[in-house]
Amino acid sequence: MPRTVDVSDAHDYLRKRGKDLDENLDIVTTDDGVIIELFLPPDRLRFRHSYVESGFFKRAQQSSQALLKACNNRQRGIHTVLDLTGGWGMDSFILAQHGQRVTMIEHDRLIYSISTHSLECARSIRRSKAAANRIETIHVDALEFLQSLGKEEHFDCIYLDPMFPSHHSSAKPAGEMQILQYLTSNDDIDRCFDLALRKAGSRVVVKRPAKAAPLADSSPDLVFREKSIRFDVYLTTGLSHENC
Repeated sequence: MPRTVDVSDAHDYLRKRGKDLDENLDIVTTDDGVIIELFLPPDRLRFRHSYVESGFFKRAQQSSQALLKACNNRQRGIHTVLDLTGGWGMDSFILAQHGQRVTMIEHDRLIYSISTHSLECARSIRRSKAAANRIETIHVDALEFLQSLGKEEHFDCIYLDPMFPSHHSSAKPAGEMQILQYLTSNDDIDRCFDLALRKAGSRVVVKRPAKAAPLADSSPDLVFREKSIRFDVYLTTGLSHENC
């Protein structure tokens, strides 16, 4: 069943994992987030997870992002978003920064605990408090959560950000994505997508690499593009495209 892990429990888990991790991973909590270091020979990756880091927070305030266009309509009538693949929670925070209420699902306890800690830090800082308070984090399997939703539990938009598939290019993904791939995987993503299409009140949004095939080879109704990524939108109501 869906469950929200207590914040203190998440913090305790981070402290314990910080002392008892595999030899390749190191975690340190800070006043504004979490520092994660991963040694993947020959590389040592370092990622500062924080919703209030100046570069990220500045980007989160930009209103022209394709993510925001995909997860809302012209009437700004999409108020609740279910992020089934929470991960580091950056997209969830951007949506919340622009007024939407987000329920963020994460099945990996360590990733969940990192995001929960960083959100608590953001709630203690004036400029990020409102956005952080619009996010609920739940530690649960995404498919299990979808299957448990009753008819009275409604989300206008369901968002999926599957980790991008490996490619033949020699270029490696950013350090934070390499760390995420080390810690978790895209289990049941096709089944989640299929069920999301039946559960979303207005639309399902899927983040994809710019040139990748659509998820499950399912053609979207709308597409919003950026340089290296795109957001495929699947309408689940009778909304006309003029209102999208």
